[in-house]
Amino acid sequence: MKNAYKYNQLVEFWITRATPDLSGGSYISYELDFEDFASIITKDEKRVLQESQIVLDGYYEIYLRFRPDISIDKKHNIKLKGKNLTIHSIVNMNELDREYKLICTESDNNTEVFEGENPYENYEGVSNQFPYVLPIT
Repeated sequence: MKNAYKYNQLVEFWITRATPDLSGGSYISYELDFEDFASIITKDEKRVLQESQIVLDGYYEIYLRFRPDISIDKKHNIKLKGKNLTIHSIVNMNELDREYKLICTESDNNTEVFEGENPYENYEGVSNQFPYVLPIT
């Protein structure tokens, strides 16, 4: 287990919630679940595509002290120094309930987590161009 002074970087854990809208449906919103200080180790590892599996280039090892008042899940999204991270693995170090080790990677698919508004509200996609008629060739 690392010394307490090693846990010096603030990490935010965000969770998704289904929020009901006024028309009877729901949309996904993101809320800050908890934040804690952690020890971060950046790992750079170059690998090739093996047996039709995508192998990530780099990852982060995040070490957290055990806290009985929180529950860490792979569904959490992590914000660390302006980077959005996805949890891939959660390990209880030595099965002693003293320290957790999280393996995380940077992800582009959860950037909307940390916006202060609905990410689809100002979407600049092709939705204003429909209906679109394909030319006959």
